[in-house]
Amino acid sequence: MTPTLRPYQVQLLDDIRASMRRGNRRILAVMPTGAGKGTTIAEMVRSAAAKGHRVLILAHRAELIADLSHRIHSLDVNHGVIAAGYREDLRLPVQVGSVQTVVRRLDRIPAPSMVIQDEAHHLVAGNMWGRIIDAWPAAYLIGKTATPERLSGEGLGIGHGGYFQELIQGPTAAWLTAEGFLVPARVFAPPGIDLSAIKRGALDTRAGQQTAAGILQAGQAMGDAVSHYRRTIADQHNGTAIAFCCSVAHADAVAEAFRAQGIAAARLDGTMDRLARRRLIADLGAGVLKVLTSCDIVSEGTDIPSVTGAILLRPTDSLGLYLQQVGRVLRPAPGKRVAVVNDHVGNSSRHGLPADERDWTLQGRTRRGRAAAAELPVRVCDRCFCTMPSAVLTCPECGHVAEAPGPRTLETVAGALVELTPEQVASQRKHRIMEESDCRSLEDLEELGRRRGYKPGWARYRWNAREQRRLIRTAGGYRRGA
Repeated sequence: MTPTLRPYQVQLLDDIRASMRRGNRRILAVMPTGAGKGTTIAEMVRSAAAKGHRVLILAHRAELIADLSHRIHSLDVNHGVIAAGYREDLRLPVQVGSVQTVVRRLDRIPAPSMVIQDEAHHLVAGNMWGRIIDAWPAAYLIGKTATPERLSGEGLGIGHGGYFQELIQGPTAAWLTAEGFLVPARVFAPPGIDLSAIKRGALDTRAGQQTAAGILQAGQAMGDAVSHYRRTIADQHNGTAIAFCCSVAHADAVAEAFRAQGIAAARLDGTMDRLARRRLIADLGAGVLKVLTSCDIVSEGTDIPSVTGAILLRPTDSLGLYLQQVGRVLRPAPGKRVAVVNDHVGNSSRHGLPADERDWTLQGRTRRGRAAAAELPVRVCDRCFCTMPSAVLTCPECGHVAEAPGPRTLETVAGALVELTPEQVASQRKHRIMEESDCRSLEDLEELGRRRGYKPGWARYRWNAREQRRLIRTAGGYRRGA
């Protein structure tokens, strides 16, 4: 059975095929969380199998393995599963494989002619994902991800520690939201949190997360997770939320805090068996559980469209991790008008709002760019709470002029989370969009990039993206109607 694909999904698959015709054998396709990566992977498998390819689909979590297998089965593609707990049949030309299992069985798995890698931001030279790709260098490699860079900000392209020759960009989160394929996000964020005990650049290390967990459990995060859940999430849709925590112990403590207030909550972690994890996720989707707390396990690849809120209790310098987490709640569901993000740790100040436009490249962010991302490039107006670049002193929303900043210090501020609404950032965003749209040539974009302090390649990338969008509009792609 052939699936019904949305026009932008058809466009993405056509772009991948066009790249292959240009001679590229290792291609990375980017789609925001909720755009239908699993659907496009299943259709790619169906098409490749029909052409006689031996296909291996790789994923790294039990939930992803089960979901991909189900999607492929729904297209009447007979396949095997190479993973713990499944009966293995290597005679079948299509296999869904757990990365952890496949890497241990490389010597007995027939060589595929095509490898499709889900959550491909994990794929770098030298790790277990990379060892699998190195075992079959002649195979086509198609990667799918919502966040095409490593947690460190490094790229996934050849020459940058990765494997890919070309990046194919699907529709943006902003476009998907405007077209109704994602729900708009309401972000509530604090002015600051005292993370001075964590060395710069160490937020995502084990020691950094342990320190952050101690700070948060000691009550130094601004606002209280339970009271703000009641205020912003409980009355929205079905009132369910995922809390992203620093450690298993932290996730336990947060779940207990909710239960102590009469709110059904549970902790999910990777040590649980597959059925127990599946049951907790199903209970959250059905609204039996109101809050599921987790350390990493539901940061990516978990599809629970009915969930309304994300509670961010893990600070991170990783743009990719932040987008993976907030992306869990952006999928639409019947009766769900908005997604709510309660950011208790300032991640939105580090990385921007969920639907902000990002310029992804296979080169990733430069070292300078990674440092800048960790230096709070967005500030919040202390009068109207509009967000803006930290260098801008006059608020574009209310006109309030801030004092020039002195040496930066972080301190704990008592108070409540404040919503960053689309209306509050619209003026700033409109100004930046208009500035760029007024550029009629590559030279105009280069001049704008110099004024903004962007790296030299920005203008070329934006010009190429504009041309690609023009061609897509001409061809009728990326339009709602399927």
